[in-house]
Amino acid sequence: MSSTTPAEPHDLPPDATPEEIEADIEAARERLASSVDALTAKLDVKSQAKQKARETSAQAKQKAQETSERVGAGAQQAYERVRTTSPAVLGAMAAGVVGLVVLLVIFVVLRRRSSHQS
Repeated sequence: MSSTTPAEPHDLPPDATPEEIEADIEAARERLASSVDALTAKLDVKSQAKQKARETSAQAKQKAQETSERVGAGAQQAYERVRTTSPAVLGAMAAGVVGLVVLLVIFVVLRRRSSHQS
């Protein structure tokens, strides 16, 4: 676990000036503060969970956007197909649907009559 062990002190020359000693101490403090910050971040489970939730939310939004774009494109294609289909074909399709509805109504009426006669 070298990331959690303190850094070895730097060997200053025996004739180091007070300014060099102070600079070395300040650098050591900065390294120590950085290590403490890194450890604190690793141990902050709540913060890590929030970050993971933000990442997951962003991914979900991205996938929803992509899906929405695909559905929109599919709807646009379907609209274009219907728009460009000839009126004769659309009329034939409508007549077919009306014919099926009429057959269904006749079937229901006949079935009710036969059940009342029994």
